[in-house]
Amino acid sequence: MESIFKIRELGVCRTGRMDVRTAFTYFELKAGDEMRNNDLPLNYIFFVLKGTLDVSCNEFANRLFQSGEMVFLLRSSAIHVKVIKKTKLYVMYFDTFLSSCDQQLFKAYLPDTEKAVYDFRPVSIPSPVHAFLEQMLFLQKQKVDCMHFHSLKHREFFILLRQFCPREDIVAFLSPLISYSMNFRCKVLEKYSKLESGRVTDLAALIGMGRKNFDKHFREEFGTSPAKWMQQETAKRLRLYFAEPGITISDAMDKFHFNSPSHFNRFCHQYFNESPGVMIKEAQTLSVKKNKRSKKK
Repeated sequence: MESIFKIRELGVCRTGRMDVRTAFTYFELKAGDEMRNNDLPLNYIFFVLKGTLDVSCNEFANRLFQSGEMVFLLRSSAIHVKVIKKTKLYVMYFDTFLSSCDQQLFKAYLPDTEKAVYDFRPVSIPSPVHAFLEQMLFLQKQKVDCMHFHSLKHREFFILLRQFCPREDIVAFLSPLISYSMNFRCKVLEKYSKLESGRVTDLAALIGMGRKNFDKHFREEFGTSPAKWMQQETAKRLRLYFAEPGITISDAMDKFHFNSPSHFNRFCHQYFNESPGVMIKEAQTLSVKKNKRSKKK
């Protein structure tokens, strides 16, 4: 089964190569299919045309998305997708807004995003976007599938979204992308996923900032200290990772850079009130039960 997170190589027109990473891909998924990605390389949008998906994203676990709904996934997120019912899915991935017009117009939603509490909830696909996706599918079947085509369609999608999606739905849908100082937030999320230590100083250096300036900017953007955020982020990703089949305590320690079993044990008791071994066993037992229920449906 081809992964829905795979970044496709697109054809190039005779005008030459474009430095653009965006594309739309259509998938038909079977009930019981399951995919994970612990560090999304780009931003993704899922358009569920038919069927039901169970999606976990960072701290948001087991959210159902059904026919006629769409969901935005921010780069560097940890994602787990399970197919509950046979699903027809369009996936869009992109690096950033390609149009400077989009960048400026979506800033108008900043006051709304600052007031709202992001909850990773389903948002209905507007009917003109449905028609847009149907046209995409037809054209791709006719082999219209080059980089320039996807770049144009990227711009068209965001025009349709602004024009036909209710304001409150845009805020609920794209809040992580358009919230204040997202460039800094994206850098933190991207560099944190590549960090080989748990030190704030190393994270600040990867972003190219001095420690004092980084701490100040971080508190303004995230509302907490970098050290506390890093521990909370590790806990969120760790809980999702525990459910992966066949993983061991040693695997988890290596992946999340714990330097000793005692350190790892203290961390799990602090954040989960349980030992790593118990958590792995419970998470994998629960995952097996959910898969059995999905197959019965």
